[in-house]
Amino acid sequence: MKKQKSVLMVVAKYPATFGHTSVINYLCKELNELGYRAAIGAFSFDSDPPFNIEKIKLNKRKLLTTGISYLDFDIVQAHQARVLYYLLTVNPTKPVLFHYHGASNKIQETNFKLVMWRYRNKISKITSVSYAGINQMKRLVKDISAEVVYNGVDTKLFNQDLPTPHKKGTPQLLFVSGLRKYKKTRILIESMPSILEKFPDAHLQIIGEGEDYTVLEDIIKEKKLDSRIELIGKIDHDELRFYYSSCDLYISASTFEVCPVPTLEAMACGKPLVLSDIEPHREMVNASRAGKIFSKSNPEEILTVVSEVFQNKNNLGILGRKFAESHDWSIISKQMSDIFEAVYS
Repeated sequence: MKKQKSVLMVVAKYPATFGHTSVINYLCKELNELGYRAAIGAFSFDSDPPFNIEKIKLNKRKLLTTGISYLDFDIVQAHQARVLYYLLTVNPTKPVLFHYHGASNKIQETNFKLVMWRYRNKISKITSVSYAGINQMKRLVKDISAEVVYNGVDTKLFNQDLPTPHKKGTPQLLFVSGLRKYKKTRILIESMPSILEKFPDAHLQIIGEGEDYTVLEDIIKEKKLDSRIELIGKIDHDELRFYYSSCDLYISASTFEVCPVPTLEAMACGKPLVLSDIEPHREMVNASRAGKIFSKSNPEEILTVVSEVFQNKNNLGILGRKFAESHDWSIISKQMSDIFEAVYS
């Protein structure tokens, strides 16, 4: 009888920050459906994973003294650089892989460089969520080798036939993310007066929480845009899809991404993209042809691109949906499974 292969996906804390959570949730879900025993490992859990995914609470002291040999898994895949310190201090007795999601601040960059300097030869395989991610790694550590496994999307949950219960205006713009400084959400708010001059019924919805929430709330009040901009906060994943279905286009002014999941979710719902001029956004737009890039983060440039995309939203939305279907989690997980098989053999 063929032995069931097993993989443990590791983060420091669950739910993880910076978009890792939905990625490891869906990878585990789909791998389990492929016949794996796929579980999530962390040093602490604030909640249980969905989809009946098994959780393994890790012991830092045990890992540092005996290594990963006590873990009953064939393969261990780290999803944050800092956990590699615990997984690789003792020489590993089984393959350890690393899946790169990005380094958005100096602390994360330093962790990545230190871990690669010390443990790079102990990592069996490095993957990245985009080619932009590989380039980011290469800027931090020269001559690094990695394979791209894009983030995916649940195209059954997120689709173009959903109702539109949150429709408030036309065009309706949507931004979904953690509200951190580098996301530059303020630029979207400051662009709304120009957008409203051309489109008096325009509406912007911002979904997420984070350090900038209160600041953004004050800016909206100061500019008297309360009736045209909604700062919604964090919402349930199942409810999120109805905000995508209710919008006309997805917009982001972020200055740092690697492979943003909301762009995939928006495209799965047949919505076009208006994105800032950073490498991961260019990669997404060039591959999908489902939107446009604004080269300057000022209201005039954003208005121009919003107008162009809105006028062609149906055709761009069709292209986006097609791209999303080619990146359904079932396809992405099979790609990851092929990598596990190659490493394991």
